[in-house]
Amino acid sequence: MLEMLVYPVSAVMKFWHWILADVLSVPAEHAWVTSIILFVFTVRGIILPFAWQTFKVTRLNFLMRPHLDEVTKQYGTSTDPADLRAEEDARKQIQKDHGYNPLASCVPAMIQIPTFLGLYRVLLWMAVPDAAEGRRIGVLTDAEIESFRSTTFLGVPLPAYLSMTEEQFEFLGTNFDEVGYLAIRLIIIAIVFTSMNMLIAQLRSRSWLEWGSPLARRIYYGMYWVIPIVAGSLLLAGLTGRVPIALLMYWVFNNLFTTTQNAAFWATIVRKLPATDLHRTAQREAKGEVDRQKREKRELARATRRKRMSALANPSSLSSVRRELQEERKERRAARAAEKAEKKALDKERNAARKVMNKERAEELAAERKAKKAAKDAEAKGEPAERAGKTSATATGAASAGGSTLWKPPASS
Repeated sequence: MLEMLVYPVSAVMKFWHWILADVLSVPAEHAWVTSIILFVFTVRGIILPFAWQTFKVTRLNFLMRPHLDEVTKQYGTSTDPADLRAEEDARKQIQKDHGYNPLASCVPAMIQIPTFLGLYRVLLWMAVPDAAEGRRIGVLTDAEIESFRSTTFLGVPLPAYLSMTEEQFEFLGTNFDEVGYLAIRLIIIAIVFTSMNMLIAQLRSRSWLEWGSPLARRIYYGMYWVIPIVAGSLLLAGLTGRVPIALLMYWVFNNLFTTTQNAAFWATIVRKLPATDLHRTAQREAKGEVDRQKREKRELARATRRKRMSALANPSSLSSVRRELQEERKERRAARAAEKAEKKALDKERNAARKVMNKERAEELAAERKAKKAAKDAEAKGEPAERAGKTSATATGAASAGGSTLWKPPASS
């Protein structure tokens, strides 16, 4: 699979090298260095519209949230198939009104991940002859590969990396100090840009975060731990792994491009799709509810500690305090279990009602198809289609009667 990714990556690099070296007569060593930079711009340029769609989808999720919450408040506890149908139609209408397409956010990762893997394989095989093991490196010729291996960036060969042996350094005409001087600086710059990009993403996520979702909160807070882990992984890979100077250059320019792009996108999207007082109020209320729950937990923990400390001051009450605390824990567990059971029962009833709704909808669609077919056959025979028209109107009326009330956005929006 990875070998297949080598071909498009090598083709792009070959194209830019041909433009620079053969058409514009740029020296070969400068052509390869510039080809790596232009490869970054090529890939990011392809991803750019999809990356914008990702930002747009995330922003639309934030803008739709108060409206979707209103729908949930209206229909969230109903087990009537008509209400469930109205809820589904309302959600679809909200998404349609906002131009929401969730699939658009999946494309950048689908393009960027295989591209990076393909580029890593190409650069590794080109830089390290042993890694290629006699394989053909995409569409590149032997002469082009040798030209790449003899290219230097700031006096350091592109194939060089820090964990090479002394013999390999000698073969490339360099040494550990020269390679380390450049490689360590490139690693640090790549780490800085990567960390900045992740911090910008965290700030953006905080402003749009769905505070009412425990999973979203865990992911948000967990990402603060991911930032140093990613930085440490880049440092470790650059110092001890087979990461040539050429790949470090890609890391630097790709992360610089991504950081600039994301900052520009964020500034643009908030102007293009501005939030209203409705959204800001909903966000504050959701955050306030989370803070309230945290305060309650802290108060409970402090009350528990006070009771235990009082028991230590009066050892004769230790057993009664222990029983009291155990009873309180049992009550809390029982309340959580009852709430969970109630939610489970409601979900079960709603799923059963949803099956009825889907069955009714399937019957209506079948009736509509049958009516259309009857009208078409009548038209082909030259007979009056009044009867078929009545059937179609009846089916359409049944379909429109399925939803109880149409959703309307709150007046404050």
